[in-house]
Amino acid sequence: MPVNRTALGCMLVVAFAGSSLGAEPDRRRATLELDVAGGRWTEVAAPQAGTAAGDYQVARVLETEGKHRRAARAIQRWVKKYGPDDELYPRVALLEAENLIARREHYKAHLKLQAFLGTYGGSEFEEAALTQEFLVAEVFLSGTRRKFLGMRILKADDIGLAILDDITVNHAGTRLGELATITKANHYFATGDFVMAEFEYNQLVENYNRSRYSRPATLQAARAALASFGGVPFDDAPLIEADDRFRRYLTLYPGSAEQEGIGLILNDITETRAAKELAIGRYYERAGQPKAAEFYYRSTRDYWPETIAAIQAAEELDRLGLDPTATSRDLIRTEVERESTAVDTLRPDRPQNDPASPE
Repeated sequence: MPVNRTALGCMLVVAFAGSSLGAEPDRRRATLELDVAGGRWTEVAAPQAGTAAGDYQVARVLETEGKHRRAARAIQRWVKKYGPDDELYPRVALLEAENLIARREHYKAHLKLQAFLGTYGGSEFEEAALTQEFLVAEVFLSGTRRKFLGMRILKADDIGLAILDDITVNHAGTRLGELATITKANHYFATGDFVMAEFEYNQLVENYNRSRYSRPATLQAARAALASFGGVPFDDAPLIEADDRFRRYLTLYPGSAEQEGIGLILNDITETRAAKELAIGRYYERAGQPKAAEFYYRSTRDYWPETIAAIQAAEELDRLGLDPTATSRDLIRTEVERESTAVDTLRPDRPQNDPASPE
């Protein structure tokens, strides 16, 4: 679920018409400004050189033409000559951050933007600064390292995540907050942190339920829950969560089972949960606790009757010479002196209205 960069570029243009990100890279662009109310670009007279507006325009043209080092020098001259008290300073500061990003000085751009937001947070320039911060975060999460002693050797994904965390917490409900949430979720999933991926996908579904990412995020949350299961020897809570999420997805989006293979996934989850139950029974048999083993063999057969593990559990009961007609619930009722491992571990996750239930 890649983030729509076209939409992101449009956000930046609307938020800061003076910025050059996402616009057509030609010289005429420097004399165009966006009329937000009218929804069109209008030609403006070029300011005269030697004035704050004119010198800003010079720097902007250089940046537009891709002459980033010359633009950087022009920006430095502007700041030295006119200072932060000039009314154009916020635009110049944003242009400087854009210039740093273009020159791959992403960490410096991040520091500049942090300082800028500390001063101009809540102003008309805030969204443009946050959008540039988002771009820096994307670069860091893509694997780009930040410089140390002139070399790119320091990992920076933690900085990228911190930027996105700040956006999601302090700008919840906004378009950027939505993009930051889905970007974090995709990053965690891609890097194998499935617990955090599930959490972030769920955050997007809960906080942005009308988002165009809501449906894929619902499915990805289920996949993340399933991927976090460590295998039969481990806790099956992720399997239970995944089963619940996949079934919820089918309820929300009927007809998706065959198209997206969810029916097969649910079958695999059922087989795995049954195998887990059978493995517990075999463990108790090896540990010399036959009543506990019998309980789990019967439980496997009773609750997962259509699985391979159920067939194997019936074979285990037959090998032990136990009554094949009794159920795991019968064992609970008739056993007076029960071992805690046999009864107290009866898992509450099984639905009581399960059609496979003997009652």
